Amino acid sequence: MAVVSAAWPRAARILALILVAVGGLLAFRPDAVIFTTPLTEDSYYSLSVARNIAVGRGVTIDGSLPTNGFQPLFTFMEAGAYALAGGDEKLGIRLVLGLSWAIWIATALILGRIARDGAGGTPAERATRGWMATLLYLSGFLTFMHHFNGLETGLLMLGYTGLWRAWQQGVYERKNGPLWIGALLGLLVLTRIDAAIFAALFGLWLLWQETRRFGVVAALKRLVPMGLAALLISAPWWAYNSLEFGSLMPTSGTAQQEWAINERRLRWVFWALGVAGLPQLWLGQWDEMFHDGILLSLLRALVGGGLLWGFWRALGQRKPFAQKEPKPRRTWEFAALLAGALLVLCLYYGFSFIAYWFYYRYLFFFVLLATVGLAWLLAPWVAQDRGRAQLAALAFWILAAPTLASALMAQTGKTLHVETVYFEQLALIKEHVPDDARVAAGQSGTLGYFRPSSVNVDGKVNRAAVPYQARMWDYLRENNIIWFCDWPNYVEKYLGDDPTQHGWALVAEKGFWRLWKYEGPS
Repeated sequence: MAVVSAAWPRAARILALILVAVGGLLAFRPDAVIFTTPLTEDSYYSLSVARNIAVGRGVTIDGSLPTNGFQPLFTFMEAGAYALAGGDEKLGIRLVLGLSWAIWIATALILGRIARDGAGGTPAERATRGWMATLLYLSGFLTFMHHFNGLETGLLMLGYTGLWRAWQQGVYERKNGPLWIGALLGLLVLTRIDAAIFAALFGLWLLWQETRRFGVVAALKRLVPMGLAALLISAPWWAYNSLEFGSLMPTSGTAQQEWAINERRLRWVFWALGVAGLPQLWLGQWDEMFHDGILLSLLRALVGGGLLWGFWRALGQRKPFAQKEPKPRRTWEFAALLAGALLVLCLYYGFSFIAYWFYYRYLFFFVLLATVGLAWLLAPWVAQDRGRAQLAALAFWILAAPTLASALMAQTGKTLHVETVYFEQLALIKEHVPDDARVAAGQSGTLGYFRPSSVNVDGKVNRAAVPYQARMWDYLRENNIIWFCDWPNYVEKYLGDDPTQHGWALVAEKGFWRLWKYEGPS
């Protein structure tokens, strides 16, 4: 599968090749910055588990404490990278980044094929949809950051995209097709557990469709093998959760679940959809420089609103859901199901999850719908003459500027986003805490990776801490942990409004970080 085609405008071909090249350079960063952004704090939970699996310490966060606070498929792929590295952790990270690069490119290319074949039109229109979708995906700054964050986000995009392409190509209708689709669904669920929502919607819709066409018995003859294949592939994870922890819900989900109607969460759902739909207009920390992100949020709302209006009009004029050609019809069927799953997850996370700052990861698969939809909307105009195609290609250079800049800046350990790996926390602890002492923190991803004696207290990877969320000082005393290091809001959450009332004393500060020590009973 060629990365670029001669049918692309020259400026588009050059941009695509440069994006691919600078993305690949992440795996070859200097040793001094190999552990830095775009890797994130939360990625170090998965990387810690992966490292322990690779060296035979089991599915543990610290070499002894079992955990299920991670998404399984990508974490086990990371474990494979560490195993190949043979104990060289920097090489392990390089292999993870190289894997992320391959996933990023594959997702962009497959999306291009989906867009190309997702509607009729002239050969020029079809080709334009293809290269526009690929470049839209590669140029998105948030897309780039999510693909190289060390988490499952990029693999999830590839999973949805691969399944979409398989459905578009009619794999389900072929011999053993239901088994193949079931296998892809199982892998999708292993990539991120909330994809089970999509799998359920897909299965129910397919049951309804097949029953209407062939009757319930014939429908079940195809759907049962598909469901069994999906269940067989994902079953080891469900069994591990149930046997080891007594619950199908991972620890990370339990720790962050709190049902409520909260205006802030709903605002963050809309914000997450805005940056997922227009990842080229997300500028990382620069968002916050423009009146706390309000101006860029308004810009995304205006642009997104205009595009949605144009999309709605185009739906009425082009009537894609009335397509009789198999590939376009299947393309829009899958898109509708993906939109349905997105709606369900917006409601689920908006009403149940306290970690609203992660919604832009949880709901990021909206980018797939937006990418194909924008290419479909704009391609007829762009394809009318070569001048418009060249103009569109040049516009992509502007949209891709933050991605290009950040990919190059990453060679120095920085991007246009904030620092997402907490080395300052590590430095503060190293200055004041004995090497063999255990340190607790709510944010313990980076800390736990580089200091395995650390203890997670927000419950994401430590189920034992979940019942103590309202009285963490008791958990710390019961486990003889006398050091705590985190941001002030986490200190207040876990040590109380006044930690001194529970026997804790402030030892030192560094940036946002506060280091506290338990001095005695109180």
